[in-house]
Amino acid sequence: MSREIKLGDRVLLYQDVRRKWIAKVEPGRFHTHRGYFELAELVGKEYGGSIRTSMGQNLAVFKPRALDIVESFDRPTQILYPKDIGYALFQLGIGNGDRVLEVGTGSGALTSALARGIAPDGQVFTYEMRPEFLRAAKANVEKAGFGSLVTFHNKDPTEGFEETSVDAVVVDLGDPWRMVGAAWRALLGGGLLAGFTPTINQLEKLAVALREGGFMILEAVELLMREFKTEAGKVRPETRMIGHTAYVTIARKLLPASDV
Repeated sequence: MSREIKLGDRVLLYQDVRRKWIAKVEPGRFHTHRGYFELAELVGKEYGGSIRTSMGQNLAVFKPRALDIVESFDRPTQILYPKDIGYALFQLGIGNGDRVLEVGTGSGALTSALARGIAPDGQVFTYEMRPEFLRAAKANVEKAGFGSLVTFHNKDPTEGFEETSVDAVVVDLGDPWRMVGAAWRALLGGGLLAGFTPTINQLEKLAVALREGGFMILEAVELLMREFKTEAGKVRPETRMIGHTAYVTIARKLLPASDV
């Protein structure tokens, strides 16, 4: 990781947890409610430093994480929570060079996370029926710097995939059980599938379809996250927590006994 900021870099400008921005370092001014500064002044500074606006407000300057980029996306659709995305990616075991199918592009948050996982030599193939969602997702994925790693399809995924012999399939639809047959045909033997469902009824339908469709279910989980206050002498759980967001189901493709 480069320590110095260069022209063309994307940076995270941080005032506090609610006021933070992603900016590209290029000629021009960056405006906030607490003044402005010239973006070119960042060139040559080290990440972790700060910049002062015209009104005297200090902004910390960091190299953005994937999460910071995703939080800056335009969101025509609701996105999955990082806790669910991160867990699913870890369970899928994807890495450099893998080929991954995504069903339900949405705003491109999961797409970007998958692309980061298979970079620099893999490819994500994503399917989305709504053209307006696909346009927003393309812009977001480009913003994250993963445009060359993603192939976008504006078509009904229930009609089947154009790709075969993929390493993993990720399904984020309201009716993921409809994709089980197409996913089985597209996957390599032993390939993994991750499905996200918001309700128990949908989870049950997906589980039945997976078992009947040639998959072994490895697990179905719900992830709960509690944040803590960290002031000295006052460390305690936050009053609110992130409870149910989705059920995450992980399964493997089984080959027929005659093919084993």
